[in-house]
This record gives sequence, C-alpha cells and structure tokens, in this order.
Amino acid sequence: MEKIMGNSKVKFSNVCYVITGISIILIIAILSNYFSDTKHTSQEIKKEIQITGARIASEYIYDFFEGRKASLSLLGRCLTGIGTDNSVVLEEQLSAEADLFDSIIILDKEGSFICGYGTYNIEDIQKESGFEIAAEGGCAIAEELIPRQDGELELMLYAPVMDVGGKVKAVLAGSLLESTLTNYMESKFAGSGAFAAVINNRGRIMYGSSGIYKVIGETGSSFFSFIKACKVYTENAGTDYIQGSIHDREEIFLEYAYERNKFVAACIPLEVNNCYIVYIANADNAGIGSKLASVSNSLLVKLLIADLVVIFGILFYHINGRAKVIKLLDNYGVLDRQEGAVLFEYVFSPKKRIDVFGDFSHVTGKNFSPLVGEAVYDVYEYVHEDDASIRGRLHEFFDSEDEVFSSEVRILDQNGDYGWYRLTGTMFRSSDGNCERFVGKVVNANKQISMEKNLVQRAENDLLTGVLNKKTIEAKITEQLKDKHEGRNYIFFMVDLDNFKNVNDNLGHIYGDKAIADTAAALTGIFHSNAFIGRLGGDEFAVFAIYDAFDEESLMKFIVKNAEKVCEANRREYSDGANTIKISSSVGISIGPKDGRDFELLYKKADEALYNSKKTGKNKFTVYGSGNNKD
Repeated sequence: MEKIMGNSKVKFSNVCYVITGISIILIIAILSNYFSDTKHTSQEIKKEIQITGARIASEYIYDFFEGRKASLSLLGRCLTGIGTDNSVVLEEQLSAEADLFDSIIILDKEGSFICGYGTYNIEDIQKESGFEIAAEGGCAIAEELIPRQDGELELMLYAPVMDVGGKVKAVLAGSLLESTLTNYMESKFAGSGAFAAVINNRGRIMYGSSGIYKVIGETGSSFFSFIKACKVYTENAGTDYIQGSIHDREEIFLEYAYERNKFVAACIPLEVNNCYIVYIANADNAGIGSKLASVSNSLLVKLLIADLVVIFGILFYHINGRAKVIKLLDNYGVLDRQEGAVLFEYVFSPKKRIDVFGDFSHVTGKNFSPLVGEAVYDVYEYVHEDDASIRGRLHEFFDSEDEVFSSEVRILDQNGDYGWYRLTGTMFRSSDGNCERFVGKVVNANKQISMEKNLVQRAENDLLTGVLNKKTIEAKITEQLKDKHEGRNYIFFMVDLDNFKNVNDNLGHIYGDKAIADTAAALTGIFHSNAFIGRLGGDEFAVFAIYDAFDEESLMKFIVKNAEKVCEANRREYSDGANTIKISSSVGISIGPKDGRDFELLYKKADEALYNSKKTGKNKFTVYGSGNNKD
C-alpha cells in the first residue's frame, strides 16, 4: 500500500509539474498576446478613443459649416448681375439651395428685406457682427443662436452679394435651426450613449445633440459652471485648468460624475468661430475581484491553485478589457454610426499596412483584406486619374508636422462610375516625430461636392450661353499669361455679331437670345477643349487659344483656319414667319506675347482689329498689325 501510495504520489506530483509547466507557458502566451494587443492602460484607452471620437466629430462639424459657407458664398456670386428688384429670378436662385438651409433671405446693406423664403427674424440683424463682415465683402458664421419669429432658435450664416463692379450691393443670410444642427450631430456621431455639444471660447453651450442637458447642462448655460458642480476624477482638472486650456486652444480629457452617473468627456478646438466641441460618453464602471481559498497543505497544490488563479484572473481581465474596448468603440460610434463612411488605419511600421473597418463593398464592390507592403498601393487603382495627385499630397502630409488631413477624391464604384468622396484622417506620431499610424475615414460626399461644383459653374459661367462670363475669362487669361513658355503663342479672338440689333428689334428678344446661344455653341464646336470661350457682354464674345509654334507661317495658318470657321458658322438667318433677318460676325484678333503680355493690351488690340473688320464691310476677320483683313 505504501508503495502504491508512493507511486501515486509520484504520479500526482508529475501531473502537477506538467500542469504547472503548461500553465506557465499559457501565462506567457496570454501575457504576450495581451500586452501586444493592449499597449495602453484602460485609462489611456478611454482617453485615446474619446479624443479620437471628438476629432472625428470636429471634422464632421467643420466640413458641415465649411460646405454651407462655401455654398452661400457661391450663391452670392451667382447673384452678381441680377438686379435686386428682380424678385422672381432672385427667389428662383434661392430656392435651389432649399436643401442646405432652413431659410435664406437677401437684405440690403442697411438690413432691410429684399426677398427670401422660410421663417426668419431680421430685427436688428444689421447689428450682428456676421452681417457687418458680409457687408464689407467677407463670409461669416454668427457667434450665437437667436430666436426667430416662431420662437425656434437658429444660427445665421452670412455672405456678400456683389455688383458687376465688385462692390457689395446686398447680403445673403442663411439660417440653420437648432433642431437641424441636432439632427445632423445625431446622424453622424452622437446618440446611443454618446453626446456632443459645441461651446464658445467663453464656455457658453451653443447647441448639441438631443439629451445633452442630461450630461452637460441646458443650451445657453455655462459649461464651466456645470463642471464646477460635478465631481471630477481627472487629476488637476479643475475649472481654472479647463478655462486656461480652452483659452490656449488645447485638448482636454475629463472623467466626472453627474447625478450618480459617471462620464468621460473630450474637449478639442473646433475651427468654427474659435469654438470647442465637447464629446461625452457613459463611463465603464465594470470591475471585478476574486478570492479563492486553499485548504491543501501540499506545496504543489498551492502552487497550482495560485497558478490557475493567475491564469483565470488574466484571462478574465483580458476578456473584460477587450469587451470594454469593444463597448467603448460601440458607444463612441467610431464604426456603426458613421453613415456612408468607412474607417481605415494605415500603420507605418514594421511594414506599411492598411486595415479597413466596415463594409467597403458598397463603394468599390470589393471588401479589402489587410494590405501589407507594396500591396498598400493597390488602393490607387480605384482613384480617378485626374485625382492621382492625392498620393503625392498624402506623402507631403506624412513628411510634415500636421496632424489632420482632408481632401476630396473620385473613387471608382462597382458600376464603373466615379463618385466624389471626402478623405479625412488624423496622424499619430512618436515622440521623435516619426509617423506611427494614420487613422482616417472615407465619406460619400458626392451630392454635396457635385452641388458645390455646380454652384462654381453657375458663378463662373454666363447663365444664357453656358460659356465663361467676362470676369472669369479675364481671370483665366490673366493667369495663363503669367506663363513665359518659349515658343508659346496666345491668340485672342474677339467676335461680334453683325446686324444683331435688327434681330431684337424685328423678331424680339427670344430670337435675340437664341442668336447669342447659337453663337456660343458654334464657338464651342470650333475650338479645342483647352481654349477659353467667354461672353464679354451683349452679342460680344472672346476666345483665348494657346498654340505652340516656332514659325510665323504655321501660326498664321492656325489663326486663319479658325477665324474662317467662326465667320462661316455665324452666317445664319432667323425668321418668325413674317420677317427674316440675316446675321454674320466680325472678328478681331491679337496675338500674345507679340501684342502684349496682359489681358488689357490683348483686349484693346483685338478690339481695334474688330473695329477695322466692322468699318471695312463686316462679315470678316482682321489680325492686329498684320494687314490681314479677310472676308
């Protein structure tokens, strides 16, 4: 029996040693995995995720207001040349922006109403700082929400409306209701345990997501006073610290308790009126402790039990920590609540690597697995060739000291079409400034960017013909003439219709507008796409073409060929059934740099050549200074 017990004891000891050895290996493996995946403490994880969430929220708010401000500014440019008494046309232009603002109005420089749509409050509006800025030619966002006639609060944006001479003739005021701002924040980065608010640099709460009053206070109250009434757990983070940090435009992280609930908050600067965004989430209070008692006097059993306690303690802590991170990510809406957005992480070391989080198949039709090394550059296959410079701009950003990147790029979708997306991201660098990881998002912005580009086109192009207006073509020609490329010639064609007045007088303005539109279409069909075509006013047009030629003969051949095409295309007639009017065109041509290196000189000499064509019989072209005058 003793022998048997002795053998059993030996076997039991061996088993204990084996289990202990295996457990130690498991502990090492678990610790290695744990510390490789979780480099920061729970506190640091909370802070990093909260700050990242606040940065994402700030980018959304910044993009929102920059888009609205740019749209309002472009609308103001579109109204250039339209009389303030032409309410029908003005209201038609304003209604095109109905999706972007809750109301838009046009006011004269004294603040009197001209026209608009929606509900609005214009009492003492001329005293608003934003109105004063717009009246002086700038764009601005109001610093406070104001009540409108129905009692709802609204935030005003202002932009100037210029006359053709470049002076401010009126002010555009677009409003955004507090409910509109709340709904936007809810749809993009708040809700389901996450809250956000915008405060000014004096700590006044301007607007926020729904339920924000539960965790920060009412709109119009002081954030500083609210925090002073809370129990703050973050060390040395009193009201004076918060006020000083906001004054110095620094990022802030706080843990505090309010009405027996704990919260974490990040406050970061917002590039809109020097405001701050406060991003808040419910804190995770989970904790665990476990005690196991041992009744065995065996040293090996004690060691095994202690070993198992450590193993299961680490396992539990690891699983609980991972669950905590997942819960925090879910609370802060880094993935699921970014409608139309896809997150990615670009890691720089030890090998370049891109991880995509979220379903990217709705964009390209393909879900990317992690890309490592040279495969990272495969993503550029989906970028429009005209936007290939995004790669160079990203590398410039990586080499700089900037933290935030933003750009627009066209990406190929699964249908073979390109859509506009906005790429934004934040760089995390090591203490010595080296890039560690770039966390970014790709957001579908096709509707907004297309609308903005449409507004740009409306601002730069003549409304009747679609070609460039005078101001725009002058600016583009001036920019081109700065180039001193050897052997490059700049040909300025000035085209004026002959007998156009008779069309208006005898057939009416409908036929006159058609003659002007037909002329623009003819010029567009004759000249190459790299030529600038514009309407200078009335029935007068300009074409600016670039031609690289080292000999006079080929240059003149190019000019004569196109001038003859212009004269031929503009020999037309119009009839209303009772009257028939024939028209033609006279053309004057100047050549840079020979005739000048600026717009004014080329315009003046082309106009002199045009006058010569008119004076000598019309329906012909003249090249300035060459004696070339041809039917």
